[in-house]
Amino acid sequence: MKHFLSLLLFISTINCFGQALEVNISRDEVRVGDVFVLQYRISDVSDFPETINANDFFPVNVLSKDTLVEQSDSLVEILSYRDSIIMMNDISGYIRSYHLIAWDSCALSLVGFDYLYNDSVFKFPPVYLNVTYYDTEDGVELLDIQEDFHDWKKSTDKSNKKSNLWWIWTIISILCLGIILYFLWRRSHKEKQMLRQSLQEITLEQIEKLKKEKLWQKDMLKEHFVQFSHILRTYLTNRFGISFLDKTTEQSILLLDQLELDEKIKNMILQLLKKSDLVKFADSRTEETYIQVLFEELTLIVHQTTPILEDS
Repeated sequence: MKHFLSLLLFISTINCFGQALEVNISRDEVRVGDVFVLQYRISDVSDFPETINANDFFPVNVLSKDTLVEQSDSLVEILSYRDSIIMMNDISGYIRSYHLIAWDSCALSLVGFDYLYNDSVFKFPPVYLNVTYYDTEDGVELLDIQEDFHDWKKSTDKSNKKSNLWWIWTIISILCLGIILYFLWRRSHKEKQMLRQSLQEITLEQIEKLKKEKLWQKDMLKEHFVQFSHILRTYLTNRFGISFLDKTTEQSILLLDQLELDEKIKNMILQLLKKSDLVKFADSRTEETYIQVLFEELTLIVHQTTPILEDS
């Protein structure tokens, strides 16, 4: 979703201890496993400030996730970093470039480490990033079992008995392998059913959590609507098996037309998609009553499109 999070960095320049801080990111939307570059720049210093809490993973704040696993402290791994210096108008500037990789689908804020300069601690401005999975490809085999064949020549009765015994063990081995694969498939099938059954509960919990955070009362209105839109689109993606995460509103209309849903429900979903995208550009004058109305509409859609279990 190109317009989801309008995350093109938080390229804001601020003054801290007399130095100008700048943040740049190579891409504001990446796929899981893709490498991207985050660049910090500070001017009028003799060296890059000392990193206080450095480790192998980049500090982030998770805005919303597509999975239930809590691993926010290891979502973004640091592959490497490099320092360089530039001169502009007789003013030196130090640049630190982090090569990073994200390991889960989520929306997050790259808050970064704490830095020490002249006995003062400061941070660079945060950068917002949207991470999604690669689309699965039909026809790609996950497991390929190759069969070996051998030509057996009849000679004596003893060799025939050995040959028969080999075939018996081969058949037993194939049966055992088939039983193991069957039970693995059943367990995977049950896990998928449990995930479908809990989709409504998970989504409602995410809605209640976002309500309690009350980000709009903390001058974080944009972050609130980013999370709100992500919850809605993630639910629609998991409910109907069609990705709404990286689609524009116009593309989402075409996807909804393909679903066998009552027209009233389709229209309700469409209106909430439009509202949740538009309010991401709202300012501090947005009324709390309107925010509560959007919460009620989202909850109603989740209840009226409760997942129906289907045998696959």
